[in-house]
Amino acid sequence: MHPVRVILWTVAMAYTGFLLTGQGLRTFNSLSSTEAFLGALTGFSLAIMFTLRERRRQRPGLVAYSIEQIFPNWGMSRENRGSPPKPKR
Repeated sequence: MHPVRVILWTVAMAYTGFLLTGQGLRTFNSLSSTEAFLGALTGFSLAIMFTLRERRRQRPGLVAYSIEQIFPNWGMSRENRGSPPKPKR
């Protein structure tokens, strides 16, 4: 995982949660610490989500082969399935 992304998202969302309490820096009580903790938890979750999304976009798709390559005898009748497929002309 990208540690810089995790740190930035966690700190930024913790600070945002602290600011959303509407209290100044002089009044640091349980409400502001709870909001900062919930913001940090949200930021950590977002960092993990974005990292996993980036990894998912880098790998190839779920089906990398055509159906004809996976099931070469798909359209054949049961009698002809033992023989190799005929080349297309």
